[in-house]
Amino acid sequence: MTRATRFKVGLVFQYPEYQLFEETVEKDIGFGPKNMGLDDGEVDRRVHMAAEFCGVTEEMLQGSPFDLSGGQKRRVAIAGIIAMRPDCIVMDEPTAMLDPKGRQVVMETIKDLNKNHGITVVLITHYMDEAAQADRVVVMSKGHVEKTGTPREIFSQVEWIKSLALDVPQTSELAYELNKQGANLSTGAITIDECAAQLYKFLEE
Repeated sequence: MTRATRFKVGLVFQYPEYQLFEETVEKDIGFGPKNMGLDDGEVDRRVHMAAEFCGVTEEMLQGSPFDLSGGQKRRVAIAGIIAMRPDCIVMDEPTAMLDPKGRQVVMETIKDLNKNHGITVVLITHYMDEAAQADRVVVMSKGHVEKTGTPREIFSQVEWIKSLALDVPQTSELAYELNKQGANLSTGAITIDECAAQLYKFLEE
């Protein structure tokens, strides 16, 4: 693998505290761009661009990364990768151990990277509600690809998913359980609005 190729793919570890090591957040975010051989001015521009994008404040930039909360560390780790401007970012369980608010912020950042900046994001997760927000889902078991498809295609197969000892999104689980009681709901309805519309129609019948 060439040096140039390595900078095209970024990796955010599951536990970003293992990824952060510099004495300040600013230096941590700038570590990748600096090692790309960029001049100080360009490194500084990229650091502040990535920090602003990820919600890292100026005050945080001057502090130690080890004084941050779990959610803040995730944002700094992601900013460090964004600053290198890769074509693709691989994220391993980026929301693990975060509270609901922290998970929401990280997921919004991931969506923004993909939708508004054209960066391909490969999200490795066991949280099926997060997987349901993807454009495409790849289901793996014991190191092998079992099936690929859209979230709607994959999560409509609740019993098959469960046979692999995996969960399904809460909306799919609700429809699945109600269907056991005689309802006729689509388990492929993966958003809250879709699920609510189905329930409303069911209750009217």
